[in-house]
Amino acid sequence: MRSIMGFIATLGVIYLALLLLMFLFQDRLLFMPSSQMTQSPASAEDLFVETEDGVEVHGWYFPNDTSDQVIVLSHGNAGNISHRVDIAETLLEAGAAVLMYDYRGYGNSEGRPDEEGLYMDIEAITNHLINEKGYEEGAIYMYGRSLGGAVAAYAATQYSLGGLVLDSAFTDLRSMVSDVYPFVPSSLAKYRFPTAEYLKSLTDTPVLIMHSRNDEIVRFHHGEELYELANEPKTFVELGGTHNDNFFVSRDLIRQNWEEFLNR
Repeated sequence: MRSIMGFIATLGVIYLALLLLMFLFQDRLLFMPSSQMTQSPASAEDLFVETEDGVEVHGWYFPNDTSDQVIVLSHGNAGNISHRVDIAETLLEAGAAVLMYDYRGYGNSEGRPDEEGLYMDIEAITNHLINEKGYEEGAIYMYGRSLGGAVAAYAATQYSLGGLVLDSAFTDLRSMVSDVYPFVPSSLAKYRFPTAEYLKSLTDTPVLIMHSRNDEIVRFHHGEELYELANEPKTFVELGGTHNDNFFVSRDLIRQNWEEFLNR
């Protein structure tokens, strides 16, 4: 009996230690930046924008002379914008200019990432488009992929945008914790990234939600729930592929739906 109780106590200590480590290092589990830029597209304008708290955020602006619309790409939690040039090229083909940027701590951007910082990053980028590039708020479209969905949805609550597109986005971070780490209390997550909360507050912004049924990281129910919560006008598009390859599997479908969304 004592040996059984001792074994259970040991398991309990190990479990608590694991929870402590995950709590202390959750930033490293969530944010996975890379500072190595794998390419630098010649067609893009290199720009740096200063945020409200004095951090310089780096981005690439791809002009499109045939359009007065621009798409802002907020990427996922890993890598940097140099890994997403194919996405920018596809969005250009869809008929708009593109601004893709790196969050603080990613790529050539300064600082360290956290939730409030990422929100300041997207505000600085959007203000640059309005004040320096001359775009009207209604000509700006937010495109958030994965973690970037929460950032893009936040931006949609701050500006009167032309539209919001969520690709493989989650409802909120605690729901993601429950999905990926079911043995971990979701309350340990110190960040919220409440995409669903932001989405529910939008009343006039057109919304397009894209998600793959085969997404093994951000499961399909997140896309379904976001669609149910969104107000009209809204559209849902089912993609193919898994979380990290759905863009390449569904590239033509994504371009086609972006074209329709921009021309709506």
